[in-house]
Amino acid sequence: MCMAFVERWRVFVVWLGVGVSGILPNELRQMLGPVRAMLPLARRVAEALGPWLAALLAERQRQGLTGEERHWLTGALEQETRPRPLERGADRSSAGWLKWMLEAELRRLVRLAEAPEQAMRRRGWLAWEVRYWALAVSLARIGQLYAALERKREPEQAERLFKGALALVWHQALRAERTA
Repeated sequence: MCMAFVERWRVFVVWLGVGVSGILPNELRQMLGPVRAMLPLARRVAEALGPWLAALLAERQRQGLTGEERHWLTGALEQETRPRPLERGADRSSAGWLKWMLEAELRRLVRLAEAPEQAMRRRGWLAWEVRYWALAVSLARIGQLYAALERKREPEQAERLFKGALALVWHQALRAERTA
């Protein structure tokens, strides 16, 4: 591992703050859709989730739970880095379904933050570009899901459901490889 996961996250947050990429805008739009329009939302979510994710990544690294690269080399990451905009009508889902989708996206965020460089592949892109844009899309989806959850519930209830999702993903992430 060249860079600690927490440090890699911090470098990503800096990149997200300045919005710089070597990918041409037309290619980016073709591959990922209108993600540039979602960058402000991704920045806000990164700011809100940053301490939680940095602490989780540090704890996973401290416990030695981050070294399992064989999982990533099976091609699972290809699915993780594909553009996955929030489907139309998802905000009409039940609050329980939205919470479930939020938990899944939080787990995806952790996997993307920890994935080894050699697993980050997309033709014509550098590994860091694949990771950064996948993280940006994931953060934007988390923001969209949280907004949809707020429309379903009172703000306090939405916040409680969101905190419950964070706690569940934290728990799962710290015991995942021990039970595998």
